[in-house]
Amino acid sequence: MGIEVPEGWAWGAADGPECDYDRACDPPVSEATPFGGFGWVDVQGQPGLILDGEILTWFEADRQGGILVRPSTDEADHDPESVPAHGWRSVGVDVLSLADGRLYMFDSAFAGAADPERIRANDGVGVIKLGAGRWRVDFATNADEVDFVRFRPAGGE
Repeated sequence: MGIEVPEGWAWGAADGPECDYDRACDPPVSEATPFGGFGWVDVQGQPGLILDGEILTWFEADRQGGILVRPSTDEADHDPESVPAHGWRSVGVDVLSLADGRLYMFDSAFAGAADPERIRANDGVGVIKLGAGRWRVDFATNADEVDFVRFRPAGGE
């Protein structure tokens, strides 16, 4: 955000600047799930998806885009096909625009670069290459309480 952090400042200090962690924790979760939920925060005029809860999360690319998977347990069914077609819902932002096709996943409590050219994968950041364009974002939770966030081309919307 380009904010100067005073020397000696620590997160949670009432007199310090608002950090990304503060912003990620402040918005109400727009969709709660048994082990987390989803919300949005503004990042330089663009929506940033917030994944609530400390849950193992990974991305599975598919031929239409990809899906974030957030299992409740190791034994849970991680297959997005386990969700019926009517089980997918909007996450609150109809379309996500990716100018250069990259979607960044980062831990808001991890120090990182603000400049996209300096962000590197495996440095507390996951860089997902969906492709430039507009993406529809939906979510679902299956019977095993696995959360899925699905990215599909928005087409002519």
